[in-house]
Amino acid sequence: MQIALAFVAGLVLMLVAAVLFTNAVEWGARSLGMGHGMTGSVMAAVGTAMPETIVPIVALISGGREASQTATGAILGAPLMLATIGLGLVGAVGLICGRTHLRVSTPNAHRVLWAFSMSYVLLIAGAFLPRQVRWADAALLALLYVAFVRRTIRADAAPEGDYEPLWFSRLARGWSPEGPSRLALPAVQALVGLVGLALASEVFLFGLHKVASLAHLSPLVLALLLVPIATELPEVTAGTLWIRRDRDSLALGNVTGSMVFQATFPAIIGLCFTPWRLSTAGFLSAAVTGVAVLVAFLAAGRRGVSTWVLAPVGIGLYVVYALLVTVGKV
Repeated sequence: MQIALAFVAGLVLMLVAAVLFTNAVEWGARSLGMGHGMTGSVMAAVGTAMPETIVPIVALISGGREASQTATGAILGAPLMLATIGLGLVGAVGLICGRTHLRVSTPNAHRVLWAFSMSYVLLIAGAFLPRQVRWADAALLALLYVAFVRRTIRADAAPEGDYEPLWFSRLARGWSPEGPSRLALPAVQALVGLVGLALASEVFLFGLHKVASLAHLSPLVLALLLVPIATELPEVTAGTLWIRRDRDSLALGNVTGSMVFQATFPAIIGLCFTPWRLSTAGFLSAAVTGVAVLVAFLAAGRRGVSTWVLAPVGIGLYVVYALLVTVGKV
């Protein structure tokens, strides 16, 4: 009963918080004159990536014999979930909405995927490097993310499309999107939405820990398979809302932009503050993530990104990985 209540409460809170967050991010970006590239791939991506970014930090601070293992699993699990389940569910939502292709710029989609690929290669390569060299590897990751943001700013187009009213403007009657405090209210609403997303993720984690305890799963399997399910829900939920509002570039950019962020800053924590020794399951997760990204590259064509490719391949790759780890005991 506790598990069912945790999942239902987490889902309701997640949906409400995602509505507030996506609505606030759109208005904040509009006030700053930003297009969908910066809005989805950077602003929204960094915000929704916060829950899974916190997991390895908390694990390392709490210490204990399994802290490094849990942190390593969470750092590897986040890109795995985003590249498989995240992209797969974005494709599935697109199909449900009747679209065979997401309406996104293929060069922009490729640019974000290339940024992730380069960062992820450096992250996995760190497992073969001496500890002293890994610090240089981490510094290079930070520089890559800065370069990615700068490139996104240069390629960004002007805001477009209609906007739903800012939800909190109903509470602050005097607010205007052209006024001197035009950013204050969207920022407050975005913060409330982020707190709600984080709390919803924690509620889901409570339920997942109960499931893991009943199933007698190891800490690494929990970190690789179950923790990311809760921590990646903000990206998936926000993406669903944006696709339903014909904001395909925001939806896809949120997931792929989160992938870039996860392959840089949480990765820096792993490279610098853990032994960063990958098990067979860890290398397998890296291989599956690589295949999923290659499929995403191939799915992006002249008409946009094929939902018929993203949905089955993304979800299918995750199912294969889960079976190999849990049943095959890889």
